[in-house]
Amino acid sequence: MANDAISNATLVVGDDPSRVYQALEEHIQNIEELVGDELEKITYQAGASPITEVIMTWQQNFIFSSRALIVLREPGDLLSEDVEALMAAIDSYSGLNYLVLVGFSGKIDSKLKAMLSKRHAVVDCSLGTKKEKTGFFGDIVHKSGLRFAPDAYKLLVDFFGEDVGRIVPFLELLKASIGHRETIDKESLEPFLTSPGDVAPWDLTDAIESGQVERSLELLRRMIDGGGKHPLLVLSVLQRRFTDLAAISSNDIRTPQQVRETLKARYKSFNRPDFVLDKMLGTARKIGYHRLSRSFELLSMADRQIKGEGGLSPDLAIELLIGKLAHLMRSV
Repeated sequence: MANDAISNATLVVGDDPSRVYQALEEHIQNIEELVGDELEKITYQAGASPITEVIMTWQQNFIFSSRALIVLREPGDLLSEDVEALMAAIDSYSGLNYLVLVGFSGKIDSKLKAMLSKRHAVVDCSLGTKKEKTGFFGDIVHKSGLRFAPDAYKLLVDFFGEDVGRIVPFLELLKASIGHRETIDKESLEPFLTSPGDVAPWDLTDAIESGQVERSLELLRRMIDGGGKHPLLVLSVLQRRFTDLAAISSNDIRTPQQVRETLKARYKSFNRPDFVLDKMLGTARKIGYHRLSRSFELLSMADRQIKGEGGLSPDLAIELLIGKLAHLMRSV
């Protein structure tokens, strides 16, 4: 294979995280096959480090490695001036290192994508049509190793519809909870599915961690009104989430495997795919020590308020908590 068979700057993007992660893994394997073992690997999260640091790392020579692979996650979060600086660096780069921009949310600057498209350096994993999403849905369920009775599988498809991005973590949760039964029937599946007006807990935590105050409050109302969730149950979801983020926030934890080992020590049945753990690690890094500390202060205060301290109703106490947490994350 020729040395220029792989572009020195590539964009991997799509609207489904599991497909993006799979494509990223395949791209990295291709680079490793080309380069061999002497490949330095460094990962950055957009917004967590200056773009100048990312560019300088990509452009430098490494003492103990002939080449390096620099991964920049969620380039769609870059400011416009950062995108311009990155595009200028890509346009002028002539070194041997590799830069991979990976967008799990599908959000990407149109000019940056167009530039890399002209170089034939875009791996787009987006599922455009309903047929493509339905086919991918079936593949994911098959690969999970779980077997569903016909009525249970129909319920699963009807529930998730075209929202294929949520099926992978759901199947991992199902596998960890009920194991590999011969066949999962409808009665076994139903308790794990939220009611029609409800939302999944990870939708709420994602909105909070993204600093979306209005969206977080909207999802909270759906959990309480549509799903019948008591504020204490919502609080327990948030307490576990922030405890998990705190547990993996150490600088010594750098890989999805280390995240899995750390959380398995806390929950014996814990099992999540690498792309979920990778995202958790990025979130923990972005939030940082001070915001995590403040989050626990807010969680503790809400716990007392929901249980009657201060004269607030449980619903109002949990709304205040959600609003404050999401606002705290706005600057992340």
